[in-house]
Amino acid sequence: MENLIEKIQKIISGLGLVFLWFLLCGIDRSNTPSFSTSDLETSNLFQSMPPPSTWPISFWITLFVLVFGSVGGFFGVKYLREKQAQEELDAIVDEQAQLGLDTELENKNIEQEARDFLEVMCGTSDPVDLLPVISSSELFEETAQEYKDSERFDEELLPQLYDLRRSLEFSYKNLEVPFLNTQMLEKGLKLECEIRHKSRNVVFMTSILDANESHIYVKPPTVKRRPANLKQFPSLHCRLRRVNDADYEFDLEIVDQLIDEMNAVILKQTSDIRKMTIRESERVPMEMEMEFQRVSEAQYDLEHKFEAEEQDREKITAMIKDMSSGGMKLQMTDLQGLTKGEVLIFHLSKASLRRDLAASVMNIVPKGGLYDMHLKFRDSDTITRMKINQYLHRATKNMEAMASYFLFQIFKILIFLADQIQGMV
Repeated sequence: MENLIEKIQKIISGLGLVFLWFLLCGIDRSNTPSFSTSDLETSNLFQSMPPPSTWPISFWITLFVLVFGSVGGFFGVKYLREKQAQEELDAIVDEQAQLGLDTELENKNIEQEARDFLEVMCGTSDPVDLLPVISSSELFEETAQEYKDSERFDEELLPQLYDLRRSLEFSYKNLEVPFLNTQMLEKGLKLECEIRHKSRNVVFMTSILDANESHIYVKPPTVKRRPANLKQFPSLHCRLRRVNDADYEFDLEIVDQLIDEMNAVILKQTSDIRKMTIRESERVPMEMEMEFQRVSEAQYDLEHKFEAEEQDREKITAMIKDMSSGGMKLQMTDLQGLTKGEVLIFHLSKASLRRDLAASVMNIVPKGGLYDMHLKFRDSDTITRMKINQYLHRATKNMEAMASYFLFQIFKILIFLADQIQGMV
């Protein structure tokens, strides 16, 4: 709108100048029959003046100064007005940013010491620059890393960085922020760990005993009722599931192991986090007949959540075709009225589980006179998933060993047959 008004004003000014020029020139536009000597007489001041070529240089200098001074003054005033408007706008932005910053810090009960460290980490006290840092975990971690790599870095201030991250709620438990590094993990959190050494993999559950900006302290597994010595291994492969999010994997370098009551293993923090799909493991093929207890989803929820008394359950038999730590596929010749959404309960004895497993029927697919059913395990915690993974790992190893044995036997038979044929020849 303002640009349109300015253009209109310029058009009006131009028309006014043209009109003034014609007025001063004294042009007579009346109908005259013929030219006469009276037409040679001057009719205005400009016509009586000497020609411009005879005007003195001082006049032209004065005219130049006046014209360019006017133009310069016009644009100078325009620049000052725009600068003033921008300064007013910047003041409003600063005021709003400061208000937002103070509100956010007060809502999260950030102490003054933490606020001072925030300014040190960011290298500025400008609220416009500080507000995005405390509003975004990605920008916070990026700024924190830049601070660690800068000349301003003070190792003694690392505890303040660690505390500030938690005060801002940039933690693993906050599902509104992405899981970016292990500094977000908290004391007491359970980890599924794996020691990978040569051809052997040892899986165990542990918990975080303590943590800081540089290291994580975890409880070692026990061997014959004594804490295992993990210093001999280079790293631990860790895994955990973030509820309603995904599975995550990362490797933590083993720095040292304390000699105390807990024999805590010291692990180096990392930002190399790998986000996995929700399926915990690859499906392991199998052929295992299993007896299941059939129950409706409503009845299962009633029994499981509210600890209601278990009612008599119908039993059915199906063949397990494959399994992962997240679910399995069954095959049946007769559905026996089984529908999508129902829950099948069974006991996987070889997995060393204390309680039965429950799986919901997610899909039923007819296949050549048979029915394939895809099921998803319900209410499985980290320990349950770990034990299922261990069971599947053992099953895979057994199948590989059995396959190797059969191949070896076939090879022996072929050699025997070859020797017999050679003897006959």
